[in-house]
Amino acid sequence: MDESTESASTARVSEPLWATGLAVLLVPLALLYGAVAPMATDGCGPDDCARSLEATLAVIMACWFASWTVTPFLVVASWLFPRRPGYAPVRRYAGWIALVPPVIVVLLAFTL
Repeated sequence: MDESTESASTARVSEPLWATGLAVLLVPLALLYGAVAPMATDGCGPDDCARSLEATLAVIMACWFASWTVTPFLVVASWLFPRRPGYAPVRRYAGWIALVPPVIVVLLAFTL
């Protein structure tokens, strides 16, 4: 095995590995922050909250739902695609797009 084949093989395995590791760290954090995010409306009540707060909570809830439904599916899909050069971009995008919902939940929860 020459160096180029070995590095290409390592790169193909490391992309889903990075996405899986980050998903394992981010999804529980996103689930926690998404679960407590509706408490931001406790001070203003259900009818008196600003529209921007309600819109932010709607985005958080949609991404929160995607964090525990779509994210695991995409991480598993990034591992299940064949390890061929033609599928490398698909595996890479599936893995990294899986991280978008939990990151959005965490970032928006910090703005509440």
